[in-house]
Amino acid sequence: MFGQSMVKTIQVQLIEKATGVITGHIQVQDRGVKDYKFPEKYVLDPAAVERAILKTPNVEAFEKRIQVTGMISSEKESSGVFICGVEPEKDLRITTMHSYLSAGRYVSDGAREIFIGDDLAEQLHAGLGSEVVLLATASDGSLGAEKLRVTGLFHSGSESFDAYIVYVPLSVLQGMLVVEGQANNVVLRLKDPLRLEETRAALVEALGKEPVKAVTWEEIDHELVAVRDYQNKVLGIVLLVVFLIVAMGILNTLLMSMFERIREFGLLKAIGARPARIVRLILLESCILGALGSLLGLSAGIALIVYYRRAGLALPIGEAVRYFMPFPAVLYMRFNWTTHLEALAAVFVSCVLAALPPAFRAARLKAADALRHI
Repeated sequence: MFGQSMVKTIQVQLIEKATGVITGHIQVQDRGVKDYKFPEKYVLDPAAVERAILKTPNVEAFEKRIQVTGMISSEKESSGVFICGVEPEKDLRITTMHSYLSAGRYVSDGAREIFIGDDLAEQLHAGLGSEVVLLATASDGSLGAEKLRVTGLFHSGSESFDAYIVYVPLSVLQGMLVVEGQANNVVLRLKDPLRLEETRAALVEALGKEPVKAVTWEEIDHELVAVRDYQNKVLGIVLLVVFLIVAMGILNTLLMSMFERIREFGLLKAIGARPARIVRLILLESCILGALGSLLGLSAGIALIVYYRRAGLALPIGEAVRYFMPFPAVLYMRFNWTTHLEALAAVFVSCVLAALPPAFRAARLKAADALRHI
């Protein structure tokens, strides 16, 4: 139970951070886009997409966005960056990057401002109030450039984020890239992320014949999906081994018990007990053993999860993950009752199945032979 909780908590944190810092839950992009992370084509009619989104249930917030690669330069240094052109007011409801603010403030709509990581600021020898130049290839093939003032710094703890991603107002980036009123994706945040496919289907229906497609975070961040699936497979193998150990333990216990009570079973057979009754008796014993073991394991698991839910659990994996995305250094455990109850049911079934061989063996005993057993 504790292992399940730890794995599922890590998965939830990974997904929340991935969708919260940049991808959102669903994105609407042009049909011709091949790389969902770096959409190379612009949505032809963002207004039509927004109207369709307003008709879609389970959408908490959405914004138009431009995401491109470019370069940032200060008086002393320059660096390659991933540029996010956002609608500041709407972005506050979609992403969590503003929560990593370490100095200054987030960008304002229409202002020539930029929000950068503290690692990038250190690399550029820039700080709050410094002017930097942002460069990227414009839609007409020319080199777009814009002088911007650093209004805020963020520290997410992730090297790749703090040294690579920058945020600017969408309208400023549109002017710089000569794409007034356009965006290369529209990002959605859902009220209930578990209804992902249902919401995507409703959005596709609302979009109708618009030359766009709705892609989920699972399609955008397929590396994270691969990690999640791998973790689930490993967890499944571990649980299978645990169930086998439980079953072998129950089988061994019941076999020993049966050999010690052969004369008792013989006596039951002699006074008229049917084989089915003996089978039920042994199965009942197995169920009681399984229930007591499950109750003990459940109590220990709940106690551990409650403790680490309050105190937190420091994991080395946090350091590795933080290189790629913001991830907490301390993991606060969560219950995942669906998987916990499934495992509990599987343990109970394992106990019943393990009891069948000794139960049938006891039921087949002959009364005379059993009574002569020493």
